[in-house]
Amino acid sequence: MIEKKFLLFAFLAFFGLLSAPQARASDRLVSVTGTCQRQVVPDRGSLRLTAQAQDRDLKTATRDATRIYESMKEAIKKLSLDDMELTTSEYSVEEVREWEDNRSVSKGFRARMGLEVTTSAVQRLGEVISIASREGVKDVGALTSFVSHTKLRTEQTACLEEAAKEAKQRAEKLAAALGADLGPVVSISEGGGEDFPPHPRPMPMMMARAEAPDAAEKMAPPSVEPGKREVRVQARVVFSVK
Repeated sequence: MIEKKFLLFAFLAFFGLLSAPQARASDRLVSVTGTCQRQVVPDRGSLRLTAQAQDRDLKTATRDATRIYESMKEAIKKLSLDDMELTTSEYSVEEVREWEDNRSVSKGFRARMGLEVTTSAVQRLGEVISIASREGVKDVGALTSFVSHTKLRTEQTACLEEAAKEAKQRAEKLAAALGADLGPVVSISEGGGEDFPPHPRPMPMMMARAEAPDAAEKMAPPSVEPGKREVRVQARVVFSVK
């Protein structure tokens, strides 16, 4: 009989059918979450400019768009913006057709070349807009400001320490309210995150200046404000309770 009980126990243990032991009543724990939330000024900005030309002749349209693009790029380089990066964001050539007298009629070809300007001198992006207007660029947009990875990590690290301190304070208050003392830390985990999507910032005067380059020469560059972004970090901590 003893041998049969032993075999049954071994069978259940082998297939994991025995229930795990319950936590002891003495294993008293308190779980808390500390949060840190702060506003951060973006340290990077970008702007996308697209040179465009249309002509009956394909080569002429391409040549004109390229001329505007290169002239614009060289003028922007002379600004010597801090940490500037120039990236070709678009290149396309397409035939323009319109429907006339129940048939599709070719109106020529449209060529586009896009340039994305990224810099840490966010407030000087207005100077880039002025150059685009002067060069006859009518498609100016995708103005964004964002936080660089380096600054983001620095802010998160500083915020994490603050979140951990808040978690401990909350745990101490909970334990004291129940007449207990806080013991050592059992586990720690980091949670939360940051809210840093690039936010397009429309420039109402952009197209008006593009249509009147002579007037743009006399006007001061528009001001660009980077605004603020929110960094949010959580520290989830489990303490033992004495």
